[in-house]
Amino acid sequence: MIHLYIIDDHYLIIEGLYSSFDLQSGDFKVVGGSLNIPDALKKISPKKVDIILLDLFIHQADPIVNIKLIRKTFPSIPVVILSQESSLLYQVEMFRHGAKAYLNKLEDKAEMRQKLLNVSKGETMMPNEVVEIIMKGDQKGSIIFSPENKGILSLLLQGLTAKEIAKKMSQSESSIEKKLKRNREVYQVRNNYELIIKLLHHQTSPLFL
Repeated sequence: MIHLYIIDDHYLIIEGLYSSFDLQSGDFKVVGGSLNIPDALKKISPKKVDIILLDLFIHQADPIVNIKLIRKTFPSIPVVILSQESSLLYQVEMFRHGAKAYLNKLEDKAEMRQKLLNVSKGETMMPNEVVEIIMKGDQKGSIIFSPENKGILSLLLQGLTAKEIAKKMSQSESSIEKKLKRNREVYQVRNNYELIIKLLHHQTSPLFL
């Protein structure tokens, strides 16, 4: 039996996962849940928990701080991210900080169970597109989190066009356009307007930490 512990600031999510896993006889059992990180740190026991399911956004706290704290406190327990956020940006950073899988709350429960089974066997369920982004990054991290890229996105948020950003950063307009295109692909948006909305929506984005 694989014992799961859920950390999510939405009580209904925890209840839903209790029902999803506990009402189906098989390999899983939810042994506990917390609405915040401090409570989880007090209640989780490495001897009783096999996998921690961690919500990406908990009370607007920084997701990176949360996963680093959980992994530091419970280094022997695999952490699986649970979120409705599909952006590759967050997937990349969660895997870079030790997540073993990234589950969408809306995905098919059978697929979710299979990924958790694989994690329980020691596997890391990293999507190919995430692997590709990480492989393109340098030793200090993905290029999407480079100081230069943060600067480009900060200027975009200030309302500057690609041409104005290029002038500000002493680069060609085509070079800035390529970098903005890469950001749109990572954030999975169609244009710069949607990119700005995405950035504003997640004010805890590690891009601006």
